Amino acid sequence: MARRDSEGAYRGDTVTATDPPEVTEGVPSKCLTFTLSGDWGHFRRIDRTVTKQTYRVPPRTTLAGLLAAVVGVGRDGYYDIFERESSAIAVELLNRPRTATLPTLGLGTNPSETFDSAGGTGNKTVKARYPDSTDARQLHSYHYLVDPAYRISVAVEDPTFYGTLRDRLETGRSYYPPTLGLSELHATLGYGDDRHTGEFDVARAAVGGETTVDGIVPDGIDAIRPGSGVTYAVERVPGTMTADETARTTTSYVDYAFREDTEGLTVDGSKLPVADVDGRRLVFA
Repeated sequence: MARRDSEGAYRGDTVTATDPPEVTEGVPSKCLTFTLSGDWGHFRRIDRTVTKQTYRVPPRTTLAGLLAAVVGVGRDGYYDIFERESSAIAVELLNRPRTATLPTLGLGTNPSETFDSAGGTGNKTVKARYPDSTDARQLHSYHYLVDPAYRISVAVEDPTFYGTLRDRLETGRSYYPPTLGLSELHATLGYGDDRHTGEFDVARAAVGGETTVDGIVPDGIDAIRPGSGVTYAVERVPGTMTADETARTTTSYVDYAFREDTEGLTVDGSKLPVADVDGRRLVFA
């Protein structure tokens, strides 16, 4: 079992689980399942610049950051917890992914062109730099998700993170406000309010042929067996990150395959680590 000494990385009270899950070949021994929803969402695609397009499914790194916000782990303090060998996340679409384009006016953020400064010299006195509010605004088009809703199943081997997350979900608390991408797009987490949310045991499904996966299929495009009239979408999203003294770096990616009508995908179960969770079949990333 992978371990990480994360003492000191947490804000607020913590709970250490005596029974954290173990992740074996992509399948955890158990998981926490909750719903994630909101009025609007925006998960900016990293391969777009001028037009702020959104992923239709929250990237694995985004979900890791959201869960770290709930638990109370600061920026750059949770990347090791969500390494692929010691964590697992499965996603199910609850609403059909729908987007709307909204134009937004904003100040430029290029320090060489649109910034102003005030204060001291920056040596012994503070010098502040900020966008010039008298400059002309820039028009950007944002793609927003409308009424996004997902069911998330997550397992991490770190006992403090897992225990604190379980406690936060059970008590309906969060150290930082959870959001759907942007800070102003607040999210609602549902836990224990229906029979498909809670803590569940997970077992690797004994399948050697075709089976239907109820959630999104990560890194399994070659295993998908679409039938007549069935179409599916694929999005390549960031999977894991690391950080050094200067920046954060994406270290792996995940190919998410899903049906936009929220129905399941038929796959060759011999090519994927399919798991049984509360009567549903999922593939964890």
